[in-house]
This record gives sequence, structure tokens and C-alpha cells, in this order.
Amino acid sequence: MKVVQFDLHGYYPEHIYGGIVELIVEQAWEMGADTLILIHGHGRNRGVTPGFVNANTGYLGLQVRAALQEKDLRKWVKISTLYRGHNGSTSIRLKPNPSPTRTNFDVSQE
Repeated sequence: MKVVQFDLHGYYPEHIYGGIVELIVEQAWEMGADTLILIHGHGRNRGVTPGFVNANTGYLGLQVRAALQEKDLRKWVKISTLYRGHNGSTSIRLKPNPSPTRTNFDVSQE
């Protein structure tokens, strides 16, 4: 089982709908990953809660999870595999790629 992680710290919520999540998911699939973990942070600043505590994440995480629901991603993502149990990250299962063509991420295309 191949698991890849991508750290979204340094990205703003408005970047998420600019296609960065789709690019990351596609490239993870091209790498032959079974699971992609997107690290976005838990949204707490020195113990201060963001106001939507039940979401188990901050605003960036909510934007990431909303972007992962897009129908365009279904060609790479297994449906209903979003795991939100960990503070600060979201993991998804990817469909199998029989012939991986990539070895690492390249998000400079944004």
C-alpha cells in the first residue's frame, strides 16, 4: 500500500478552488498512490477554537473537504473514502493506477 502526503500549509483557502486540490489528487494517482493524505492544519491558534469545533478542522480544511466532493475528481478518487478522523488532515483512497508515471509532486503549474 503506497501512501503519499501533501502539506497544504502555506496555501490560502482561496487557492483551494483554484485547482490545486485537483492537481494534487491527479499527481498522487499518477504516482500510483493508494491513499493521499492532505495536511491542512487543525485551525486552532494557541488553543483558540475557530468557531466550528464539530468540523474537527479549520477553514482551510473545510475548503479542502468541499473541493474533494467535486465530481471531476471521481476519475481518481474512490467514492465515499474521505477520512476526517484526524485533526489537521484529510485522507482519501485513490483508484488503482496500473502504470504509475510520476515519482513526486510538481505543483509549479498553478
